[in-house]
Amino acid sequence: MIHANKNDDEVQEILHNIKEVETRFHSLNGYLDDTVYSLQLREILFFETNDRNVYAHTKDNAFLIHYRLYELEQNLPDNFLRISKSAILNVDEILSLTRSVTGNVVQFRDSYKQIYVSRRFLKSLKIKLNQRKV
Repeated sequence: MIHANKNDDEVQEILHNIKEVETRFHSLNGYLDDTVYSLQLREILFFETNDRNVYAHTKDNAFLIHYRLYELEQNLPDNFLRISKSAILNVDEILSLTRSVTGNVVQFRDSYKQIYVSRRFLKSLKIKLNQRKV
């Protein structure tokens, strides 16, 4: 509830921002074989495309989801960041970022999974990591 003396541009902007946050994802449906799972965003390490399908990777599984990466990028919270043409990751779940001859590799907490970061997106990832709460 917002209390204001008048309904001016500032109040309208606040209302718009609240509605925008409400429309963002809180959880997603993920499909594994013939079963549908409700995935909490905090459980997801990264999203990746493979053969025109988008998969949400958790610590143990990869779930098919029915969204495109650009839709996810527009609607996911700020802790998710595009890191390549085919991937978006959860910055909060990063354990390490390693530079190597073959590329920049992200490893995740409590998981064997890793993903490559393209050079084009590396700078924005480093900025996001520096802003991350310790």
